Amino acid sequence: MNKDNFNRTIDNIHVPVEKLKAREKTAIFQAKKKRKIGRTTKQSILVACGLCISLLGSGFVSAGMAEALSNIPLIGPIYKDFRDIASDKIEHDQLTTVIDKQDSKNGLTMTVKEAAYDGSRLIVTVVYTGQKELSMKEEKSGFSYITINGQQEVKPAIGSIGQDDINSKTIIEHHQFTLSNYNEYGDKIEIAVHGEDLFGYEGKLKVAFPLEKIKGDVFEFYPEVTTQTVDGVYTLTADKVTFLPLSTRIDLKIDYPAEMDKNDTWPWFDFSVVDNNGQVYDKLKLQAGMAVGNYGHHMVLTLPPMDTIPKSFTLKPSHTNNEGFNEEIKELVVPLNKSK
Repeated sequence: MNKDNFNRTIDNIHVPVEKLKAREKTAIFQAKKKRKIGRTTKQSILVACGLCISLLGSGFVSAGMAEALSNIPLIGPIYKDFRDIASDKIEHDQLTTVIDKQDSKNGLTMTVKEAAYDGSRLIVTVVYTGQKELSMKEEKSGFSYITINGQQEVKPAIGSIGQDDINSKTIIEHHQFTLSNYNEYGDKIEIAVHGEDLFGYEGKLKVAFPLEKIKGDVFEFYPEVTTQTVDGVYTLTADKVTFLPLSTRIDLKIDYPAEMDKNDTWPWFDFSVVDNNGQVYDKLKLQAGMAVGNYGHHMVLTLPPMDTIPKSFTLKPSHTNNEGFNEEIKELVVPLNKSK
């Protein structure tokens, strides 16, 4: 199947957006409840990716689509249909790098198909094929992870690994990360995808490859504007806004009483964002997480990438108070005029 036929196959797929939104709300709630006691082991969950990937195993992948997935690059067309936060930009500007490297052991082959990196977000798509059926049972699924520059497993501000079967012998896996700090790994990185005892097969797999940051303009703004809760307990500061090829990144600083660090009771804030043109970013158009290393004090918001930089963003934060009610916080207008 050629690429044009593949795209037509994808275009015919119906994506139940309302169901996605409903599942997103449930997943967000569950993710907030999964904070672990040790701050160094906590990770935020990127909801949108998991939702999109789970659809691939829901019984609507045709034989033609399965053939296409095994023969051509994956990210662009698939991410558009599954509402990835950078899907339009990825496909229009062809931002992914084709990798097509593989490792095999005991009848299982792991192939890294494509990857993309802009200094803030990292996307890697992997396909597993087996000589016999692949098991998705939890006790046999094994585990996979990614390392950068030979260091330990990536611990991002926002991250998701999703797996679903295309057919009985083929599984697709997506890794998506928003890193804790922009450009913390530099312009050229070494990626390694690791797998161990996957899908009922024994053995370790590893595919390593170099990856360069997407070339393109990056615009950084330092508004340093602040808002507080009504009681003055929490302070939120918009430290930095960065416009990148794969996302628009907003770094927030959160100040709260020191005892909340000791007993790990810091609050989780929900956000919606509106630009000066009235465009609203929420639900599947906004992802949020906490940066590792300064957990609870450094929050990262990820919006879609933008060709035109707005004059300002208005952040609308809220959080659930001790009585379980959603408490809105004064809006924070973030001017985009202090650049470096």
